[in-house]
Amino acid sequence: MSDLRLSRRELIAAGALVVATPAWAAPTDESARIDAFFESVFQRDLARNPAAQSSMGVTSGTAGWWPDVSPARADENVALVRRDLAELRRFDRTALKPQAQLSYDLFAYDAEEAIERHRWRDNHYPVCQMRGPQRDIPQTLINNHPIASVADAETYIARLHAVRPYLAAVVASLERQAARGVVPPPFSAPLVIGNCEKLIAGAPFQPGAPDSPILADFRGKLAKLPVGDAEKARLIKAAEAGLTQGFGPGFRSLIDHLRGIGCGANCNDGVWRLPDGEAYYAAQLRWNTTLPLSPAEVHRIGLEETERLHGEMRAVAKRAGFAGTLPELFEHVRSDPRFYYPDTAEGKAGYLDAMRAKIAAVTSRLGELTNHVPSADVLVKPVEPWLEASAGTAGYFAPSADGSRPGILYVNTRDMRNLPIFELSALSYHEGVPGHHLKKAVTRALTGLPKFRAFGGYTAFSEGWALFAEQLPIDMGLYDDPWQEFGRLSMELMRAGRLVTDTGVHALRWNREKAVAWLDENTPSNHADNITAIQRYIVTPGQACAYEMGKLKLVELRDRARGKLGGGFDLRRFNDRVLGNGALPLPMLETQIDAWIAAGGRA
Repeated sequence: MSDLRLSRRELIAAGALVVATPAWAAPTDESARIDAFFESVFQRDLARNPAAQSSMGVTSGTAGWWPDVSPARADENVALVRRDLAELRRFDRTALKPQAQLSYDLFAYDAEEAIERHRWRDNHYPVCQMRGPQRDIPQTLINNHPIASVADAETYIARLHAVRPYLAAVVASLERQAARGVVPPPFSAPLVIGNCEKLIAGAPFQPGAPDSPILADFRGKLAKLPVGDAEKARLIKAAEAGLTQGFGPGFRSLIDHLRGIGCGANCNDGVWRLPDGEAYYAAQLRWNTTLPLSPAEVHRIGLEETERLHGEMRAVAKRAGFAGTLPELFEHVRSDPRFYYPDTAEGKAGYLDAMRAKIAAVTSRLGELTNHVPSADVLVKPVEPWLEASAGTAGYFAPSADGSRPGILYVNTRDMRNLPIFELSALSYHEGVPGHHLKKAVTRALTGLPKFRAFGGYTAFSEGWALFAEQLPIDMGLYDDPWQEFGRLSMELMRAGRLVTDTGVHALRWNREKAVAWLDENTPSNHADNITAIQRYIVTPGQACAYEMGKLKLVELRDRARGKLGGGFDLRRFNDRVLGNGALPLPMLETQIDAWIAAGGRA
């Protein structure tokens, strides 16, 4: 999975910034005027989103607080979006330069989606094992809040105190949803509670114990600050107070709420049971894939792709010397210990080192795939212990906008049986290079893009590119044995299976057990991993379908370009064109690629 993207719909959060004189009123050129408008809206939204500021390297001002999650703020947010959309319509699109026209279309797309999402805001699970403050708060503090000054430390401490009122507002929001019968499925709460309990375990909550995760982070960062011991002691004492008075009570209130919620009448696995659930799921599919596809169409595509990938797996297994049936092949790769690193500290370190080597090897030859080479490094790190139980297999977080922090690829090493060696290449290429890290680095390096595009994103584009990127090193010879190629197919099969099981649960009314059984039968993933996967799809309806649908669109566009350009087709120029406008909804990407083909495939 990719990092938290800073699209307009995600930047719209707490607070408001009044602009007395619109900055876009001054320039006379229509493209310059609309760019000034985009910048003004971006800065307004950024000023209202503390977490977004931190991810961009800002640690002062309102970054000491957390979002406002009240219904009144949500209504205010959508009112601002409607106002922005009305202002956009006052520009003359025909007078804009091509890039400004594309920005116009993207801004309108985002605004219209934000307005539509507001309709369904009460069906969304804001706290579940895949998202929520139990993730956002510690990741913001640990990953995005450096301490380079005493002021930074003071802001960090202010954040700790502010957790209590923030989580009180979150709990109030959850109680309003529960009153309507909207609560996550019962498997979710224990996983969230487990995360929360690990965050408030250790000092200062338990005197004499090792530091809790946040105190350890604060102490480690403070140790590098060039101030005297007395000042450091003062700040540590203040941080401990922030933890015991704000952070700890806030998370205990969330734990108490989660322990007290019942399943309720609408606590079925699929969102079809929620108010207007069928229409809500259809909208989720459209938002996540950016395609006008029905659940039935997505389900059919998933079954077709599963059949195709099964055939390719049989062929690759034969090259690897395996002559059994497909079920026997799946059992073989699940059970043979040679396909797994030991579940020891040494085994986990060995896996991470192997991943670093895979990424380094393809990075050294990126010129064969693109004319863009990331300037920022990517760090490969294990998922923190407090998050292991609910985290996915791996996830990528982009570098900070100011360049102070590299990209981070987190790998969940809790159970090495969930990290088969045969998938090591594909996972490295997907999350690192030429996948998420390359895509994000290219977007950040583009000049002239409005910030809402530079920091925005669409799941189908970013995850579709990362899945597409898994296969790019094939022609480079970097899949060094048939089992690594089998692993690439296994990873894609998992994504095709998502089309089947996500729609199965949310549209065809499968229960969790039926969806897990389908993955057990049709993929080589182990049973425990399949349970985790289905539980993810249940609380994030439609999101998991974006990966394969995005990849299929990119393959379709590549094959179209190759067929029409013949000998003039250059994969590097195609990849540059795909990435060269930043993230796009798939229909807009298709329009851009068709125009590129019509122009002869030139850069």
